[in-house]
Amino acid sequence: MFSNIESFIYAVFLSAIAIVAVMNPFGNLPQFIAMTDGMALKVRQHLFRNIIITAFVIVMIFLFAGPAVMEYMFRVSLDELRIAGGLILVVMGIKNLLFPGAVKDFSHYQDMSEEELIRRSIIPMAFPMLIGPGTLSTIVVMAAEGGMKNTIAGILAAFFFMSVLFYFASFLERVLGKLVLFVTARIMQVFIVAMGVKMMLIGLGVNPSH
Repeated sequence: MFSNIESFIYAVFLSAIAIVAVMNPFGNLPQFIAMTDGMALKVRQHLFRNIIITAFVIVMIFLFAGPAVMEYMFRVSLDELRIAGGLILVVMGIKNLLFPGAVKDFSHYQDMSEEELIRRSIIPMAFPMLIGPGTLSTIVVMAAEGGMKNTIAGILAAFFFMSVLFYFASFLERVLGKLVLFVTARIMQVFIVAMGVKMMLIGLGVNPSH
C-alpha cells in the first residue's frame, strides 16, 4: 500500500516539476512585480487571483478537450503532438536562454482602474506568458503517458506552488534579488530544452534512455 502511495507522490512530484519548469514562473515573476509596483495590496491580490484562476481554467479545459480536438478535428496523433510540442519547447527554451527579453514597461498600469487593470492584464499574463502552446502540449502528453489522475494532481501542485510564489513576489525579489531570479529562470530554460528534446525523440520512436 505504502509503495503505491510513494509511487503516486513521486509521479505527481515529477509532473509538478515539469509543469513549473515549462510555465517558468521565475522568468515571469519580474514582469508581475513590475506590473503591480506601487499598487494597493488588495488590488494586487485580486489581480493575482484572476491571473492564476484564468491560467488554471485554460489548462484544465485543454487537458480534457485537447485530446478530442486533436484526434477528431485535426487528426493529429500523440506522437505527432510530441514532436510538435517538443519542437516548441526547444525553440522557446533556446530563445529565452540566449535572448532573454527585457522586463516590459508597465508604468501605464498605475493609472488604470481596478476593473480595467484586471481586464488588460489577464492577457498576456495568464496567456501566453504563464500558459503557452508548450505548456498545453506538455500536459496532454503527460496525461497520455502518466494517467489523468497523476497529471491533474501535478497541475494542482504546480499551481499551488505558483500561488505561493506570486503571493510573496515582492518579498522574494527583495530577499533573493533580481540576479538570483534571472539565473533561476535561465536554469529552467535548460530543463525546458531537455524536455523538448525528449518529447521529440519519443515521438520519433527513439528511446532516449538508451
